[in-house]
Amino acid sequence: MDANSITKVEGTYEIQVHTPMGVEQGTLELVLENGSLSGTITNKKGISEFTGGTVSGNEVTFNTKIKTPMGRLKASVAGVVEGNNFSGTAKLPLGSAKIEGKKIN
Repeated sequence: MDANSITKVEGTYEIQVHTPMGVEQGTLELVLENGSLSGTITNKKGISEFTGGTVSGNEVTFNTKIKTPMGRLKASVAGVVEGNNFSGTAKLPLGSAKIEGKKIN
């Protein structure tokens, strides 16, 4: 895997998360350091941090606990970065949510 393909996933994305209760707006920040993916998901309920994620080419995976009206829920996120676009799925205890986003930084 070449370093240029890894670097392309890093950045800040404006995201929309399609949940059963409607679309949630937020930001996703992806940071790659020493081969490990970390970052934050920010929504109107607050900031959720994650570490220990992975990058393989333009694919990312990570686990986090997202703040929701029902408390913090574990989410396993798998996504793909193509150009400035992020698309993925968050697997949640009550189902899954589609994530779409565009790089803003």
